[in-house]
Amino acid sequence: MTTGHWLPEELHSVAMRLARADALAFELSQVALSWSRGSQDEGAVTLRQVERTLGTYDVEVASIRPVPPLAATLFSEAVHHLRSAADNVVFYVTEQEHEQPLTPQQERAISMLVYDDPTPYERKWKGLVRQGLGMFEPTAALGKRIEALQPFNDSTSLGSLSPILAYVMGVDAAQAQPLALLRDYSNEDKHRALRAAAGHTLVQRYDDWQRSVRQGMRQMEVGTVLERVTKGVPTAVEISPALLVHRPDGTPVAPGPELDGMARHVTDIVIPTLLRGIALPDGIPAHIDLNDNGETFAERLAKGGTTRAHVRARPIMEAALVEAEARDWHFPAIDDEEE
Repeated sequence: MTTGHWLPEELHSVAMRLARADALAFELSQVALSWSRGSQDEGAVTLRQVERTLGTYDVEVASIRPVPPLAATLFSEAVHHLRSAADNVVFYVTEQEHEQPLTPQQERAISMLVYDDPTPYERKWKGLVRQGLGMFEPTAALGKRIEALQPFNDSTSLGSLSPILAYVMGVDAAQAQPLALLRDYSNEDKHRALRAAAGHTLVQRYDDWQRSVRQGMRQMEVGTVLERVTKGVPTAVEISPALLVHRPDGTPVAPGPELDGMARHVTDIVIPTLLRGIALPDGIPAHIDLNDNGETFAERLAKGGTTRAHVRARPIMEAALVEAEARDWHFPAIDDEEE
């Protein structure tokens, strides 16, 4: 079966939404990379050494390059398209199964239900049934599929860190159910802007590597002391500043893997389950040409690719890492402030 050809024609626009979310994720990865590289003269974060105690330097943050507003807006728009794609599919199926035109009140009530607890979920679907939307009842095909996808039934989880990074840091990655996470991001975004956080960095001190790395991604601002070193003793300290977003619960995460995890869940599990009752990994193209090329939606779908933005961005990130590792060591400026 050709990727995407199982989608009803009326839902080809949903595939375009998902492709747009993927394109936004790729663009965000490039913005994050550009920020972490900083300007031509200096990186995203500059350090200084301050002698507050005789014979000891505090290695602290001297400046932080402001995060471009584009980062938060790209993340926000991707969240919107992922959430709307699920809603669009539920609306389509409801409309197909309804025996008469939907009323305006029914149309406003239809959405992809997402609940952490079965009790409020039951109240919600019963309310929809009272409005004449019997397909939301768990004994109906759509209702059964929606209930199966609920966070209280689906144990799928998305970690705040990659397993490798969590192991290196010696911490447990915070887990979140991807559909619930998408709901919370979307709800938060309705009330305020998503937070893009520049103030985190991994610190690697080569003579005390394990201790320094196991402090994880450290939050920082100008004046934050990252390490203390002995004056006159050459000490290698490497920082890896990262552009992060905060989950609604406050957990800082890398935006690329976060969007990728939610997008995979919506594309591979939520949408095919709603339509066919089964998961279909790579059943919908990840990236599709959305430009003015004269092709129909069906033609665009047929030419789409399955390699997601997070994977397409990886070689670019790896090349940038190799380039960074080849740079000469930088000696931070010294600011004497003896106590």
